[in-house]
Amino acid sequence: MSVNSGFSEESLRKIAAQKVSFRFSVKIHVAIFIVVNLLLLIVNFFYTPELYWIVFPFFSWLIGVNLHTLSYLLYARGVYPTAKRGIIYHLDSYIFVMLLLCIINLTTLSEFYWVFFPALFWGAGIALHLIIYILYYRGKSKKLGKFESRKERAVEKEMKKMRKNQSK
Repeated sequence: MSVNSGFSEESLRKIAAQKVSFRFSVKIHVAIFIVVNLLLLIVNFFYTPELYWIVFPFFSWLIGVNLHTLSYLLYARGVYPTAKRGIIYHLDSYIFVMLLLCIINLTTLSEFYWVFFPALFWGAGIALHLIIYILYYRGKSKKLGKFESRKERAVEKEMKKMRKNQSK
């Protein structure tokens, strides 16, 4: 067992096996995405060249491939705090869904830019999510270079109150 990692050899092997399996599933997803979309592009080109319907399944599926890849990267890089992952997923989803909505807007009602409404309101939601994360979850430096979030400090304060009440 490694002194630095705190994990046994068996635990490290299990984590490595999970990473390899997860990475392989992402590679399969990307490969199938490419093959199917190439086939759809060929069908689009030969049977309906005047319509570019291929963009809808391509960008819709791209959202799923992107989130699958992002999930692997966050896992592989060890981003475990739920609040931090939530911000990353929220921002990533916003970018890719807004890309799809822009394409839909431009191909259906290009004279009216309705896409600004979901962009504005969802963007406000992301801004609020980010503010809450910064104020409540992001850690502050304390002794020995460790970080403690506002939430962790509040939990410790509550624990002290509870211990005090128990001792009475």
